[in-house]
Amino acid sequence: MPHNVELSNLIEADVFNVSGECVGSIDELLMDSHTGTVRSILLSSDVRENIRLPWSAMRFDQSRQMLFLTPIGESILKKWYR
Repeated sequence: MPHNVELSNLIEADVFNVSGECVGSIDELLMDSHTGTVRSILLSSDVRENIRLPWSAMRFDQSRQMLFLTPIGESILKKWYR
């Protein structure tokens, strides 16, 4: 059975790195109007200006109801914060 997440619940949701530290929160979601899938998010951070991340840079942990960066997301943030 597929698991669904209401998109409205993701706005302002915290995003965590693999170490469990909050790296920011979701400010916007960009959806593909043809497929109905989320393409990217705008991550709002206190450390730097907002950064757009592809949805593939995230993973939703169903059991904890939390968003985590994938290795792709970690790599993008490391390059961004240099």
